Amino acid sequence: MKQLKLNQREKMAVGLGGGALVLFVLLQFIVFPLFDGRTKLTKRLEAREKAVIEMRLLQAQYQKIGQRTGSLATLLAQRDPEFSLFSFLEEKSAASEVKELISYMKPSKSTEHDQFTQSQVEMRLQGVGLAKLVAFLEQVEAPDQLVAIEKIAIQDNSKEEGTLDVTLTMMSIDQAGNVASP
Repeated sequence: MKQLKLNQREKMAVGLGGGALVLFVLLQFIVFPLFDGRTKLTKRLEAREKAVIEMRLLQAQYQKIGQRTGSLATLLAQRDPEFSLFSFLEEKSAASEVKELISYMKPSKSTEHDQFTQSQVEMRLQGVGLAKLVAFLEQVEAPDQLVAIEKIAIQDNSKEEGTLDVTLTMMSIDQAGNVASP
C-alpha cells in the first residue's frame, strides 16, 4: 500500500477531521442515547408515580364504599328477617289512619344488584288531608329500616275540598336472595 506524503498542515487537518469524526460518532451513538434513555426513564418514573397516587385514591374510595356496604349489611342484619315493604306500608298506613284512603298498592319487581335488591311498591291515596299525609310520610320514611320515598306526586282532590290525591313510589333495600314476598 502506498503511503501518502502529506505536509505538516495537511496532517494536522486530517487529524482534526478524524478527531471531529470520532467525537461526532461518540456523541451521536453513545452519549446522546444515554441522555435520551435517562429522560425516558424519568418520564416513565413520573407516570408510574402518578399511577400510584391514583391507585391510592381509588383504594380510599373503594374502602369508603366497602364501609357503606358494611353499614347497609349491618342495618339489614338488625331488621326483621321477615320484613316486607308491602306489609310495612300497610302497618304504617293503619297507624297514621290513612289505610281506608288507599285506592291501590302495587308491588313491582325487585331490581337485583350484587349484594342487595331493591323492592318497590306504588300506592295511591285519595282524599287525604295534609296533616294525615304528613304523619304518614313521617312514619314511612324510615332510614333505619332502609325504606325511602322514591317518587311522590301530589294533586288537589277534585271531589273533596281541602284534600289531596297522592301517588307514592316507596323503595326498600333488601339482602340479595333474601327478599320477602310482598
